[in-house]
Amino acid sequence: MNIKIGAKIKSLRREQKVTQEALAAGIGVTPQAISRWESENGYPDMELLPALADFFSVSIDELIGYRKSEREEELARIHRELDRLSEVGTTEERIRFARESLVRFPGDEEIKSHLATCLYFLWSENHDEAARDEAEVLFRTLLENSADPDIRYDAIFTLIAIYKECGNPEKAFETARLLAPMKYCREFAMEQGIGDGKTEWYIQDEIDKLTDCLGTAMQTLALSEDLPNDPSTWDKKIEMLKTSNELYRTVYGDNLMFHHTRLARNDWLISTYLIAQGKEGETLDALESMCAHALAYARSYAEDHGKHYTSIFTDKLIYPEPGKDFHELTEHNQCWYMLERMKASRYDGIRENERFRKVVEQLEAKAR
Repeated sequence: MNIKIGAKIKSLRREQKVTQEALAAGIGVTPQAISRWESENGYPDMELLPALADFFSVSIDELIGYRKSEREEELARIHRELDRLSEVGTTEERIRFARESLVRFPGDEEIKSHLATCLYFLWSENHDEAARDEAEVLFRTLLENSADPDIRYDAIFTLIAIYKECGNPEKAFETARLLAPMKYCREFAMEQGIGDGKTEWYIQDEIDKLTDCLGTAMQTLALSEDLPNDPSTWDKKIEMLKTSNELYRTVYGDNLMFHHTRLARNDWLISTYLIAQGKEGETLDALESMCAHALAYARSYAEDHGKHYTSIFTDKLIYPEPGKDFHELTEHNQCWYMLERMKASRYDGIRENERFRKVVEQLEAKAR
């Protein structure tokens, strides 16, 4: 912020028809000091700001030209740019922008958390131990000082990853124990009802969150490093991913809305194991299913925010607008990302197949 306190003092003095001499006498300085300030050749000492503000009957914020709304707008812009860069920016770009933003807002926890996460990525990518150490210090500081549960969770989650990758499972486990067990979560308590006539909604909200947690956990298990990626596990991985898809269909029925994105990713993963086994027909089946879900998600993203799900398990819930607790891709949609994945050399043997080309054409039509 470019502070123009001298210009503000001159403006207030002239508005209130006060001479430099009268102002100097009123706050206990020389008229020459007032003249220097108004000429932008110096600033008042901090201890004089309350006296100056009282003299003109304004706040100190107004005196120094600070406008809270402008500062809040700038911070909101920075947070939006951090979100955008998290999707399309390089790790180095994200770190540079976060550091520049911290100069302006040194106490902002979201910026600190973003910087720490990117430093962790930098270490993972380039084995930069200084970046890892800085990330650990930042996350530990956030854990000690932040009251925001999201900030604290992200800090714990990434610290666990750091300690795991450093070969320190004991410290990772110790950090994980900072979180409460699942049985103590808010949703488990609310499903019992609180007497406000919304018990059915609370139960459906719990079902919704548990379904997504379980569905993504099944996918994570299929991708786990403890389950080697070799022919002996491919059928097992496919079964896990298909079961994840069936779970979503059981709970949401055909009206999957947002959750089409989960099935699209599972189907794409299934295709990678099928093509590795040389099962070209089944691979194309999986890619066509992936495409159908990616297209359905694109339509739902454009049309369905604020609409209710229709399953008996979730018909009290809506597809929410993006917000603090619900995030979606914004720079590119899933059709775009699936197209990128289909460029992999694993698909070269079926790239000229008419079914494969049709999937590509359909995704290209909706990619952004």
